[in-house]
Amino acid sequence: MITASWIPLVPSVLIENGEVEQFLVEDHDVAVWRSSQGHVQIWQNRCPHRSVRLSLGHVQGESLVCAYHGWQFAAEDGHCQRIPAQPEQRAPKTLCATAYAVKETDGMIWYGGQVAPQQTWIMNTQAQVYAGSVTVSATLPQVQDYLMELGLSELGEQSSGLVWRGYASDAGLRIYLTPTQSSVVTVHAMLVQHERASTRHALLNQMRQYLEQEQLSHV
Repeated sequence: MITASWIPLVPSVLIENGEVEQFLVEDHDVAVWRSSQGHVQIWQNRCPHRSVRLSLGHVQGESLVCAYHGWQFAAEDGHCQRIPAQPEQRAPKTLCATAYAVKETDGMIWYGGQVAPQQTWIMNTQAQVYAGSVTVSATLPQVQDYLMELGLSELGEQSSGLVWRGYASDAGLRIYLTPTQSSVVTVHAMLVQHERASTRHALLNQMRQYLEQEQLSHV
């Protein structure tokens, strides 16, 4: 994992209440889900019973239900609440889904691994709206170099190169990088609220075209 840093994983608007999705972050297969009351969870994407992907299951209230045998795991701590084949038996306290540290801010859901990173948090005072994502076959340093060439700069010293802001004339842009695999990065674009995300952002268009078609071939 990137040392002692929160990793932006997915824009908040892409995970609705009662929804579960599969993602990769630093080669880790994770299930991201939001309970009926809106609580976001990031779990290892395997049921502790038979290792079936939890992202194949469904949300039931404040729990996630495995698609295979219907074992039910509680939000927050991942503890098994119910085993349908043994409805009267209480599951042992050690029977849990593996839950990762999670934070939701600035319109993004952040992954913190098994131990929440202790880092200075960069708070954005302006609301942001999602403007699109693109996944590219390139290393994280290659994408970072590309952003520098575009004139973007890192947002704060504690972002580990994962959060970028537009240049002076484009201050409304924020770029979040998810190191998906060793040579795959997902780039998320956010705009401050007064910008119209429905209108294709010029720099985002440029990034999409270059990253998808050229795949940083200049590096």
